[in-house]
Amino acid sequence: MDTPLDRFNRLAASLRDSKPRPDQQAAAFAAVAMVHADGTDAALTAATRARYEALKTALGGFNAPSGAMRWVYAAMLGAHGVEAGHFLYAREALRQARAISKTGRLHAGGSRAALILSLGEAGPGVVDAFYAMKRAVRPPWWRSDDAVTDTFAAAHVLAGSRPETVVEARAHAEAVFGADRRARGHRRDGARQCVLLEQAPEIVLARFNALEDARRADRFLRGRSDRSMTMEWAAAGRTPADLIPISEMTKAMPKALTSVGYCRTRLASLIAFDDHGRNPTASASALAAVIAAQAAMIAAISASSIAATSAAGS
Repeated sequence: MDTPLDRFNRLAASLRDSKPRPDQQAAAFAAVAMVHADGTDAALTAATRARYEALKTALGGFNAPSGAMRWVYAAMLGAHGVEAGHFLYAREALRQARAISKTGRLHAGGSRAALILSLGEAGPGVVDAFYAMKRAVRPPWWRSDDAVTDTFAAAHVLAGSRPETVVEARAHAEAVFGADRRARGHRRDGARQCVLLEQAPEIVLARFNALEDARRADRFLRGRSDRSMTMEWAAAGRTPADLIPISEMTKAMPKALTSVGYCRTRLASLIAFDDHGRNPTASASALAAVIAAQAAMIAAISASSIAATSAAGS
């Protein structure tokens, strides 16, 4: 019987069987974006390659998305049947309107927001709606993260949410999580996720505590995950029983994949459950999980480079 992990392995291998090819980590990130999509492996791989080449032609070697993220973008576009041109048009429209919006910089030159907006059926006025949402949900500068703000603002726009509704719902969710000893450190992340996925924070909090107890009781998973992931799982509707397939999937993941940033566990949790139908909210959440893993990898690589340079100079 063919399993999601079997398909993930085939897709990752297929992306690397001809040039240009992503490295192993990038192939894994791209494969997880396709693993629950409709279509044959060959069709999905071909769609990803076609979009990758289109992005390379339009953006050159260095404009965002670049590197591993270009493969992730190409895979997400291909999995949703969206042409690269649609993404590029959205990206340019966002860039053109940025200055007048007075919302500061766009993450990755508008690529992050454009990706999410292009995954759904955005109607007229979507650019203005995005900037209105961004103004409403943008946190103070001292804890601002444009990658997070742009991703969630775009997803809320496609979900048809109103800025004032999102702000009010987030404030309520933050208060609910902030009153809990274990959840308070993740109250903002939890609020963002449960509001986007239209989950009542009281229910998410109950799931979070049940999941956290179960996660800590699992000796294998405890060292390969943390409370931030517990909150992600709770917002996605996971239960303690769901940690069993996540743990088993993590054990079965290719050992060549890094464990930095709990990368294998994050990918395993995306492979184990099919949330593909919840578009664009699930796509935004999946992209956020991939980005979190990549950010941790980049930080680890940078720290290693700094340590090596210091050692060489000492």
